[in-house]
Amino acid sequence: MTALAPNGDSGWLQQEPPALPPSYDKHHIVFLEAVHFPLAKLPFPYTIDTYSKTKPDEIAERIKNATIVIANVIDVKPSDMDNAPHLQLLAILATGMGWVDKEYCAKRGITVVNTPAANIDAVSEHFLALYFAVRKRIGIVDEIVHTSDDWIQTNSLTKRVWPLGPPLGIKQEILGIIGYGALGKNIECLCKMLGFKEILIAERKGAKEVREGRTRLEDVLLRSTTICVVCPRALDTINLIDEAELERMKPETIVINVARGGIVNEAALAKALKEGWIFGAATDVLDNEPGGPGTTPLLPDVENDEEEVPNMIVTTHVAWFSGATIENLQNINRDAMTAYVEGRLYDSKIKHCVAVHDGRIWKES
Repeated sequence: MTALAPNGDSGWLQQEPPALPPSYDKHHIVFLEAVHFPLAKLPFPYTIDTYSKTKPDEIAERIKNATIVIANVIDVKPSDMDNAPHLQLLAILATGMGWVDKEYCAKRGITVVNTPAANIDAVSEHFLALYFAVRKRIGIVDEIVHTSDDWIQTNSLTKRVWPLGPPLGIKQEILGIIGYGALGKNIECLCKMLGFKEILIAERKGAKEVREGRTRLEDVLLRSTTICVVCPRALDTINLIDEAELERMKPETIVINVARGGIVNEAALAKALKEGWIFGAATDVLDNEPGGPGTTPLLPDVENDEEEVPNMIVTTHVAWFSGATIENLQNINRDAMTAYVEGRLYDSKIKHCVAVHDGRIWKES
């Protein structure tokens, strides 16, 4: 039998359990990025090939016999999946899945599931860590005391570190949140409890109408002293924060991106910091990862005389990383894959994980 989606949707979310390909007596899983953490114990029969890391040019060969592919951040392209004729399920062991070609998967009949909201607490906490580090210029102070005797000689670093005056305190901050999903709402809650003066929720760029409780993006950029980027990366959010947007900001503004690389234009941000348009910035994500000196304008190769970017903190896509997040990811991934294998994707506890199924795109992000 086929089950109707529990929210009354007229579409059919899952039919009977998927048949295995000819000559297969159990599912064959290919886990492409086990370096991050192991899988939870799976309750259905399977064989598995596990790779610590996978390079883009290795994907097609590694997944050719798979019925289930598990990826984290590596981009499994349609050209890779073309080489996997038996592929039935692409399981994203992460919340973000902007790289997935959902239209291709729908046409091929490949189901896509992810692990939504698994990292909300950890990423929210990381946002706060980056906020305090940038606003208090903790990295700059730490470097000075580790590499010089300036503190001893001057008895105070305040004028050197803050030449334009003292930093804002929380009760002076106007926070602008770009992206108001579960993560944006959690950050809003935490910042309210900390005592931020005001919190603005940005409307989508170019929206004709401003929803209740939202503020035009242009006004958020003008008014905010801290801007938090937590929206999904999509065609309409690439370079959402570019030179024109940065030029709108106050000189005391800081920009923090804990969403995806490419939403904040890296060259424009580096320019804004070098020329003093804004106070500082931090990002946990880059347009091309992993990164290092010379790979992005935000990480100049100073040993080869590239100009340093002032008050810029870069962390290595680790905002999600916590014991609680890993446990959540493992459990959600296990439950979603098991529900697919057993024909239970209609289960209300699982449905939020389903991005593509039965030739239909159920959610974009």
